[in-house]
Amino acid sequence: MTNKFWFLTKNSLQKKMKSKTFIIVNILLLIVLVALINIDRVVMLFGGNFDKQNNIMVLDNTNKTYEIFKKTIDSEETIIDTGLKYKVKKVSDEKKAKKEIKKDEDILLIINNDENDIINVTMITYGYINSNLYQLINSSITASKQNLAMEEIGISAEELAKISKSVEIKREYIEANKSKEEEQNEFIMGIVTPIVIFPFFMLITLVVQMVGAEINEEKSTRSMEIIISNVPAKVHFFSKILAANLFVIIQCALLGLYSLIGMLLRGGKSLDSIQNVDVISNVTSGMDITGMINNLVGYIPLVLILMAVTLLGYSLLAGVLASMTTNMEDFQQLQTPIFVVSLVGFYLAIMNTMFDGAIFIRVLSYVPFISAILSPSLLVTGVIGFKDIILSILLMVVVIYLLLKYGLKIYKEGILNYSSNKLWKKMLKALKH
Repeated sequence: MTNKFWFLTKNSLQKKMKSKTFIIVNILLLIVLVALINIDRVVMLFGGNFDKQNNIMVLDNTNKTYEIFKKTIDSEETIIDTGLKYKVKKVSDEKKAKKEIKKDEDILLIINNDENDIINVTMITYGYINSNLYQLINSSITASKQNLAMEEIGISAEELAKISKSVEIKREYIEANKSKEEEQNEFIMGIVTPIVIFPFFMLITLVVQMVGAEINEEKSTRSMEIIISNVPAKVHFFSKILAANLFVIIQCALLGLYSLIGMLLRGGKSLDSIQNVDVISNVTSGMDITGMINNLVGYIPLVLILMAVTLLGYSLLAGVLASMTTNMEDFQQLQTPIFVVSLVGFYLAIMNTMFDGAIFIRVLSYVPFISAILSPSLLVTGVIGFKDIILSILLMVVVIYLLLKYGLKIYKEGILNYSSNKLWKKMLKALKH
């Protein structure tokens, strides 16, 4: 019997992975993910100017700014890592320099003394320039001005660092049960939703559709009768569930592999450059992000277990419902409640901060099928903890046990059913046996 089980599982998995649809979709996913990670190089292939050298000419009327600016722009580029190519050179004739401006990559900076503002700069270009280049030049000029100010006033680099250092703001709240960590949760939620919640919601959709489609395909071709005459319905049921879940895991692993290939082709710069983006630095300044992440790391294994058992529960439920239908049209109707439940969990996860830790949202975190979608966001916002996750897992395991005990009765009764009439009556009848 074991050999038959593994044969059916292997056959089901191979049928999915060797299909033209699977191969074509994964080729497209590979191309799209690699292209998105290396979007600048893709644009360059179609005429983008990412790889063109920018010629930055500097007319230094202060006779002291050019060297500081040149060192500063090189150090700024090392930190920001924009990947821009540029060459900085000093010029002495403004008219001659202007004549050299013949394309968008040619830039002339005229630096003059300014009594009120130390220096002022005029930028002359042929047309519009790259926004990253403009930001690089702007930040380099600002840093150069600070260095000049330090020299004039006699401030050391250490003293300037103290002056420029952000002030640490200690928060106090009049309203009870408020904390700085809770206030920071909204930032983390913006990360959790696209990285964890939405992909898991899509996995649920994928596994439900897959189980239903395969069972109905076998029923529509009448091959189910041949299979069930040689293999018990129980073995057939478990093989379909295992094959569907293995397929989802393999597809996730492939997506991770495609992303890794994209980053390797880029040279690993895609992640390094993100760490130095000013916007992220400004948003996270003052936040103990490291502490928050360390607190959540311990929950990752539990969340993964909860997601795994929930995905198994969805696939079992989909298999039971699919056995009672004769085609995909009927299954689409029966699976609607499944999608409604998962969709409710998805929206509750997104909007959980609006409930402000209410008992209502905490109770829903224990509800099977919804708990795995809600848990990541509720953990981040501090609404639930270790015991709550354990309880959610146990409740989901109980539901899986009930699905196996009673769902198998429905499956055995419905797998050879070829009539779409009185489906619910047939289910209730199967449960009584």
